[in-house]
Amino acid sequence: MTDSVQQQLQKYLDEHDHAMDFVQLQGYLFALVCAPQPIEPEQWLVDVLGEQAAKSDESVLFALMNTQQQVSDQVYSEGFNLRKVVQLRLPWQHNFANDAPILLWSQGFAIGVSYYIEPLLTAQAVDDDSREMLLQAVTVLSLFSEQQAFCAQAAQSGQSEQQFAEVLFDMMADFSLGFAELIELVAVQSGLFDDEQEWDG
Repeated sequence: MTDSVQQQLQKYLDEHDHAMDFVQLQGYLFALVCAPQPIEPEQWLVDVLGEQAAKSDESVLFALMNTQQQVSDQVYSEGFNLRKVVQLRLPWQHNFANDAPILLWSQGFAIGVSYYIEPLLTAQAVDDDSREMLLQAVTVLSLFSEQQAFCAQAAQSGQSEQQFAEVLFDMMADFSLGFAELIELVAVQSGLFDDEQEWDG
């Protein structure tokens, strides 16, 4: 996707109150491209654009599809690098401002992963180690989405909020790099796929 197309999409999202922020969109699409089966655009466009989904012109839809493809390439071809998408702000409190990239990315991820995480975590065929790893990954990748939960986890860790934020960001980078592979592993274990890899859940 060219810079001009991205800028036009960012401008469009900024101008519509119920649309996602561009960074939030990236976190959301990251979760969707890691999904055990494709999420149809008819479903996710409403999440991204809100009431504008039915009114958007082709240029906006084209830009969104290109953004999805770009995120997919990052995940499956290039090796996803979270640090190229968001940066940790200092001090730690600044990561919970309304415009904080890491907050927005985590919020988008949390919305996207909700499409498929519950069936995977509750599938009886998934072994305990894989289930625990998946739960930890989702917790880490979404924890910056809510300050109260972040502070509770920081207190439980025995670290200061600043120390915990730095450690958490490093963990996010690690988990995001291998998240698609982890989802595939748990999805296969779950038995929610048939031989054609179609979702049964």
